[in-house]
Amino acid sequence: MDRKKLHQTLSRYIPTWSAVLLALCAASLVLTAAIHRSPALATALHGTVGAVIRAVLATLTSWIPFSLAEFLLLGSPMLVGLLTILLLRRTRRSMAEGVRTTVAILSVVSLFYTLSVFGNEPGFYVDTVDKTVGIEREDLSPEQLYETAVLLVEDIREDLPAVSYPRGTYSAMTFSYSELNRKLNAAYDTLCDRYGGFDRMHTNTKPVMLSEPWTYTHISGMYTFFTGEANVNVNYPDFIVVSSAAHEMAHQRGINREDEANFVAYLVCSLSDDPYIRYCGNVDVLNEVLGQLYSASPELYAKVAATVPDEVKRENTAYSQFFEKYRETVVSEVSTAVNDAYISSNNQPAGVKSYGLVVDLVAAYLLQNT
Repeated sequence: MDRKKLHQTLSRYIPTWSAVLLALCAASLVLTAAIHRSPALATALHGTVGAVIRAVLATLTSWIPFSLAEFLLLGSPMLVGLLTILLLRRTRRSMAEGVRTTVAILSVVSLFYTLSVFGNEPGFYVDTVDKTVGIEREDLSPEQLYETAVLLVEDIREDLPAVSYPRGTYSAMTFSYSELNRKLNAAYDTLCDRYGGFDRMHTNTKPVMLSEPWTYTHISGMYTFFTGEANVNVNYPDFIVVSSAAHEMAHQRGINREDEANFVAYLVCSLSDDPYIRYCGNVDVLNEVLGQLYSASPELYAKVAATVPDEVKRENTAYSQFFEKYRETVVSEVSTAVNDAYISSNNQPAGVKSYGLVVDLVAAYLLQNT
């Protein structure tokens, strides 16, 4: 069979555009292995092709007022049904059309993997963020944890007069959600001006419509790489919503490791012109620091805990009460297990415990810059 006839035969079963997508997917499989073995290659891809993919996806979907990822998830049963009907109809016409349709569907699905490899995967293998901001990460002594907690409490006290507590327990934003996006984008601009190595972009986080049932999974936010969206669970109290939004925006900008995304979220909040955003970042990290300090030295924990403002104590108590109905659920156990497996498989051996490793970074930053 000559080339022309071979091409005609293949085109009956494989659309040209599908062949391109499948070829890219095959190349991505090879590239994945190379990325895992070569930090230099990961860094090169992350800062070039990956940066373009992240920026394009985030910019395109940022203008959609709802979460496209959530819409696709909710509509997936209908989409699967429609594709099944289409496939059956095409197959009844001829086997060639059925195969062609199947290949087309699989090639579109393969595009998600390709986008992940080029736009997301390298971020797990690039240099750590401590090098970007010029700090040295180290194991912390109880005294260093104590000193870090003291500095965070001092920062919280400075902003406390500007914080609103309309319910008497929870603090609350005095601005709209869209304004939160604007303020966080401005803070990210400040971060980019101060340090190199961060993607500069303006994006909007997306409040999830089904935030209340989503809370049963214990997930406060999620970055969906295939839509470029930073999705935020707005059922949580405002001080969690603010820090979660900053965290997911860090993922949008290529900060993939969870402890580093938490650290960048803290940095961004601390650099904000808004006192409530600074307060949210400090309270979120303070709780992590106090948790580790309690395990390291109950005496030093008690000493610094006595200085925590009553407003913060009431907020944490109210949050604990709010979370009680969501605390022990089968859904949360499954979600945590899946999240742990995903994080562990992406060059983060600590799994879901990676979130708490932010303490090392924050302590290094505060202790080396005071």
